[in-house]
Amino acid sequence: MEVLKANDDHTLKLLIVDDDDVDRERIRRMLSKSDIETSISEASSVEDSMDFLSNNDYDCVIVDYRLGLNSGLTLLNNIRTIMESHCAVIMVTGLGDEEVAAEAMRLGASDYLLKNQLQSTQLIRAITSSIHRAELEKKLHDMAHYDNLTGLASRPLLLENLQQIVINEDAAAVAFLDLDNFKPVNDNYGHDIGDYVLVTIANRLKQVARKNDILARIGGDEFVLLLRDVSSEKECSGFLNRLIELINTPIELAKFDCQVQVSASIGVALVSNDGLDADTILRRADQTMYQAKNMGRNNIIFFDPEEESRQYARRAMLQAAERGIVRHEFELHYQPQIDMVNHKIIGVEALIRWNHPTMGFLYPGDFTEVLEHPSTGVLIGEWVLQEALRQHNIWQKNDLVISVNIAPAHLLSKDFVQRLDQLLKSIPNFNPNLLEIEILETVSISDILNAVEVVKACCKLGIHVALDDFGTGYSSLNYLKQLPLNTLKIDRSFIQNILSDPEDRAIVACIVALSKAFNYKLIAEGVESQEHEQALIDIGCLCGQGYFIAKPMAAGNMTIWIQYYSQKHSVH
Repeated sequence: MEVLKANDDHTLKLLIVDDDDVDRERIRRMLSKSDIETSISEASSVEDSMDFLSNNDYDCVIVDYRLGLNSGLTLLNNIRTIMESHCAVIMVTGLGDEEVAAEAMRLGASDYLLKNQLQSTQLIRAITSSIHRAELEKKLHDMAHYDNLTGLASRPLLLENLQQIVINEDAAAVAFLDLDNFKPVNDNYGHDIGDYVLVTIANRLKQVARKNDILARIGGDEFVLLLRDVSSEKECSGFLNRLIELINTPIELAKFDCQVQVSASIGVALVSNDGLDADTILRRADQTMYQAKNMGRNNIIFFDPEEESRQYARRAMLQAAERGIVRHEFELHYQPQIDMVNHKIIGVEALIRWNHPTMGFLYPGDFTEVLEHPSTGVLIGEWVLQEALRQHNIWQKNDLVISVNIAPAHLLSKDFVQRLDQLLKSIPNFNPNLLEIEILETVSISDILNAVEVVKACCKLGIHVALDDFGTGYSSLNYLKQLPLNTLKIDRSFIQNILSDPEDRAIVACIVALSKAFNYKLIAEGVESQEHEQALIDIGCLCGQGYFIAKPMAAGNMTIWIQYYSQKHSVH
């Protein structure tokens, strides 16, 4: 969008629109009596005036109410709805009709003057004040529609143009850009340098944007490029790749005698004729940009309707889980852990189940994303701990360890240790040594240093810590070295094939040796048969859990099983 520029020579550019030659000349003479320098153009019809306005910028238009068969109101309406200029408009007329005056002002006239009362000083005063008002209106318009730092369009103007494209069913693409590695620039060099980098990037984008494209800055380091007449990924992929190369070009910082480099993650949404409004299309591009950033940055990703459906499904599952907590839809099942040599129950693992109102009975693998969510997952994790300890208190068995899986988001959540300490103190006579929290090795703990501190604090409370699925991740030895552990749990994937696969058997033997070296208790998961049990005992792994021993079961059935198993093996 072109911006009206002030005349450097302070000459006012005026357009007089009147079908009467005498009236136009009269206005010219009035203007000549002023000290203000003017450049005057004349038009005798709406059509002629539109030609003038299309090819020139004017500070003020003086228009007669009656223009042949047309009304000056028609021109006034055209100026406000068709023309992009924000020039002042003064209407003059021989009529003293208040309704005409009101309509003129509604359509954007700056003033309304009567011909038979018009004098030079009055006209000059009206022109001066109208131009001043128009300049203020333009400043307000620019503040609302243009970014103050870069001069690019702002969100409202972008959405206006995008919505017009939607209405016209034109082909277009919305590319949402977010700069990568921009925060360190602000942190290391200050906000002035940060602004300089943003302006530099904006200027680079201006260089490559086509004439009809709209370029906007809608956030701190967020830019949007509205590409017109683009209908496929192929049409804009090459252009956007060149754009990324340009953004990646190092920026010289003369003040610091160095260079900085930023990259961009871009999400693209094509405008299709599916009835979506501008806000929705921009939101699609925004969400897709975050996918590009999560993939490693400096990437371009196009909006995928199927991915949006998956995102909706995730949100629906999270909302259902939060309702499920309130509606008591979750329950814990328990799987026993035994000393396979002495046939003694040493513990139970608490495993969450979800009685979903529409999807039925769900296992943890069916709602993993819920359990690992940084807020909903923590809520569920807190409930699991409370419910597990409540049930343990009912069993009243002082030699039974209860194990609870803790997701990384829960473990690293604020005040985890303090909340756990309060929970332990709320249960009368509970020995913290009977609670074991299990950390999944297959789930990467992003902040290992914080995790170590949390686990150490848990150990100070007397809680035991187990590393679950041991051997399946990439950080096994690192975890052993840094985390203060009590127990290793061998993943079932190694146990399944120890009867037929020498390599798996060798791996289990190595884990047995590690556990002895570090003085860890060792439990094998997935003990599915007596042969598996005997093979594990032969290798040196003496504790296990699995379907051969017992499947996970509800608390009431677990109570019965404990009694049954204890009585069955009491003779031993």
